[in-house]
Amino acid sequence: MVLRFTSPFHVGRWSLMDSLDYVPSDTIYSALFSLSASTGLEMPKRVSSAYPVNPEGRDVEERLGMPVPATWKVEGFKRGIGGKYVKKARFMPLACLRSGSVEEGGDGFKCRLPGGSIRLDRWPCDGRTEAGQRPCKGLGSRVVISRNRISRHVVNADPYKIAAFIPSVPYVIYFEGGDRRLFELLGKVGIGGERAVGLGKFEVLEFGEVEFLEGGKAAMLLGVGRPVGFKNAVGEWAVRSWRCTHGIIGPLSVLLDGGVVEGDFEFEDVERADSPCLKKLSPLWIWLS
Repeated sequence: MVLRFTSPFHVGRWSLMDSLDYVPSDTIYSALFSLSASTGLEMPKRVSSAYPVNPEGRDVEERLGMPVPATWKVEGFKRGIGGKYVKKARFMPLACLRSGSVEEGGDGFKCRLPGGSIRLDRWPCDGRTEAGQRPCKGLGSRVVISRNRISRHVVNADPYKIAAFIPSVPYVIYFEGGDRRLFELLGKVGIGGERAVGLGKFEVLEFGEVEFLEGGKAAMLLGVGRPVGFKNAVGEWAVRSWRCTHGIIGPLSVLLDGGVVEGDFEFEDVERADSPCLKKLSPLWIWLS
């Protein structure tokens, strides 16, 4: 599903003054779960995070975004390719994962496709460049939104600020099963934090189908997950906690987008024993050839 945000969104890791520039899978799943419970529409089995789309791509798989596999960042994709170039790339087109033709050129790390090549460290980037590089096309811009509320304690104005991100490109969410109408409803309600002030709204541009490999030696996470029983896991781990209605879930170690898992792995969803709080940490994942 390809969507376009019609308002900024806030997805913070620590506070109101921090916001990511993409929407993690667990945030999307939690929002869909609430809508499913209230509407009766079928939930997707798994969802990915929301990744940037390149609207200028020549075909579907060159437009749709993916995280760069963590193993590419550590080892390079082929012999003779330095990991230093891969580390600059956070996202890449799905076509690059399909082709397996990646090479190091004089001006960076490239994915070679039949119709030309794509610079992975510039497709698209977060707007930061090193000295001497041409500016790359950013995902959007960060803003600070000032809000005001009435304090219940002293009955006066209580101003506060929210960090938010305004995307300049569409985003893609991969999902398995479920009722598509949930996403259309979610776009009207909003996703992320501070939805009550109008943040996180989007419109669905198109639905489509993408086929992934059905087997391989390792799998890449398309979201935030808590793998268990694996033989090896490469990627960025983080410690997270989440507030729910009746307490806090965590802290837990989770593997972030692009993490690669080997072996007979499973994903663990975490639930508080003393309250009806559930955190879905089994995202969509894709086999690597």
